[in-house]
Amino acid sequence: MRRDILSTILAVICIVFIVSLGIFYIQEGSFEGAGRKMDATLQTLPEDTARVANDVADKTDEVIEDIADGPDQSPS
Repeated sequence: MRRDILSTILAVICIVFIVSLGIFYIQEGSFEGAGRKMDATLQTLPEDTARVANDVADKTDEVIEDIADGPDQSPS
């Protein structure tokens, strides 16, 4: 069971890599350009991921605070 899960994860990663490289090849017109673009994308990935994670955490905190405050008591 565990081996199947690891094989599936590895297969998905390989497929995503190959599809991404293919898309970049079509955009750039060569594997050299595709590799360059993939390198640039992978270099900015950690910062982008951290920014998205922080945004999600901030929004989650806002929702939790809204729930803790209770419903708004606005006059009708």
